[in-house]
Amino acid sequence: MVVHLYQWGIIYDPQTQKRIKCNVPMKMTTTSRSEGNLIQVSCGTNYTLVLDSNHRVFILGDEPKNGRLGQGDDKTIVPTLTLIKGRLPPIGFISCGPSTSILLSTDGRELWGFGKGIGYSVQQILQSNESITHCACNENSIIVVLNSREIVERRFNRDGFTTEWISIYQLNDSNDTIQNIDIGSSLNGFVTEQGHVYLWGSTVPIGKVSKDENFRNVSINEPSQRDLPNNSNDRPVKISCSRGQFHAHALLLTEQGCIYSMGSNYKAKLGIDVDQSFTGEWTLIELTRTCPFKIIATGGIHSSALSVDGRVFTWGCGSDGRLGHSEAQGHRYLYKEHEPRPIDALAKQQVISVATSYYHMAAIVAQ
Repeated sequence: MVVHLYQWGIIYDPQTQKRIKCNVPMKMTTTSRSEGNLIQVSCGTNYTLVLDSNHRVFILGDEPKNGRLGQGDDKTIVPTLTLIKGRLPPIGFISCGPSTSILLSTDGRELWGFGKGIGYSVQQILQSNESITHCACNENSIIVVLNSREIVERRFNRDGFTTEWISIYQLNDSNDTIQNIDIGSSLNGFVTEQGHVYLWGSTVPIGKVSKDENFRNVSINEPSQRDLPNNSNDRPVKISCSRGQFHAHALLLTEQGCIYSMGSNYKAKLGIDVDQSFTGEWTLIELTRTCPFKIIATGGIHSSALSVDGRVFTWGCGSDGRLGHSEAQGHRYLYKEHEPRPIDALAKQQVISVATSYYHMAAIVAQ
């Protein structure tokens, strides 16, 4: 199986050596040969990180500010997919914030990182005697989960990330564990093995369905339980939180492949009735009743998901090409999709992984 990385939205074009608005997926050039297949992708602002099956990490991007490309300085760009510099242990999971990246070792004992608040080159930021079961990062925070139960955090200040890890939450139920976690720009969430959902952050959606958004959010410092309705008969397994600072929203994926959304429906990014500008309740995206999904990825003003049969669906605001649909050509602000729609250019190919930042998306595609 041959796999390639595709990108669309605001990306760097190595042929013209310029940043462009790409309305349909474009195949990226690879500098470093990977003897394994690409298996996971994560997006930051103007850069993309990729993990292969041999536990090696590759990077691509044109914004070296704050060392976010891990090249040892804030000047060198990486126009083609290239093996990350530095000596690393085998890596099993990657996560990007806007300008910070973290890498979790396969043994779950080491966390490495680079970029804003960490440094220009990849370096170890945590060595733990306890098992690091999950990790995520955003602009101002690095989160890890220890032993599937305790959430600890390093916060960013003007001098960089603090060196101290602070415990912010621990599950009280000894029979439950954290299964999945994500942190966005202003909204964070996690899902437990028993299917409970917790949210926290500066803009947590509160209230029922409304035609008036009116910024119906509250600041919640400690994770608060926000489960699916009892009549859903489906267990949540993954959560994805908005990459936008304003108009926060979240997606929730269930065991049966259904997707629920919550928060601001700004630019139709919830994938529900366009007359509903806001909902503080988990609302089913109707298409997902009959088309099951396996990956969800929220942008700031759009949303995306990967179906079980390997198709990428996008919806919400299509400005700058971020939805991957050719109709975006010539539109600056007006183009949007109200419901999840598959990307035609990838329809005949098998997509393995998908990720998004605020401005661009990336997918690993088997051909």
